[in-house]
Amino acid sequence: MNPSEKRMRVSTTSGEQLCQSKAEITELIKRGAALPDGDELWISSEETEYPCLTILAKGGCACVHYFQNEDGDVWQSCGDCDEEVTFLAGGEAWTAPEYVIIPLEKAIYCIEEFWDTQERPASIEWEALWEEG
Repeated sequence: MNPSEKRMRVSTTSGEQLCQSKAEITELIKRGAALPDGDELWISSEETEYPCLTILAKGGCACVHYFQNEDGDVWQSCGDCDEEVTFLAGGEAWTAPEYVIIPLEKAIYCIEEFWDTQERPASIEWEALWEEG
């Protein structure tokens, strides 16, 4: 596929759309972060559900998750914020601890990197999460 024809599926609390550029996705995240409760964005290729990047965005803060596959290979952003942030995730309030919060601008850079590679962005630090069971 020609890079100019690349599209990513982006789901937000207000619906799903296909984005044709990094700028479109950046606009969605900034618009969502400006909402009183913030926004939750799920980003994947047009063709496949995985890998995907999720971003909880509120104000100038974000928490990012990378899902490699459906088998529980999940990574969470590592940050150094000085306060907790409460996001709406899946319609439920979730208070993220300081150590997973990154600046919104870093989350946007993650989106841009994910757009290019479809891999876990190398621009931030990550912590591996595993499902217990």
